[in-house]
Amino acid sequence: CDGCWMRVCEGNVQEKRYVREETTDTLECISDELFVENQLAYITNSMGLHKVGNPSSSTSAVTLHLYSPPFKSCKIWLNPSKAS
Repeated sequence: CDGCWMRVCEGNVQEKRYVREETTDTLECISDELFVENQLAYITNSMGLHKVGNPSSSTSAVTLHLYSPPFKSCKIWLNPSKAS
């Protein structure tokens, strides 16, 4: 996809961005940002991989994502120590 816009509609959201280390097959965190209610975020494939989550265990968070153009498939990863 060419880009993803994310708006935080409620609460706070933490976004971590990663790049893949080819030699070790791991993901290295290059950015860790907190986005607050009504804030916008943007990412493209060339900016790295990202993980978005609610940093609070007691407060809800709601986000709206717009992908342009829409994607047909995406890759997910569960463990940054094994990127493939």
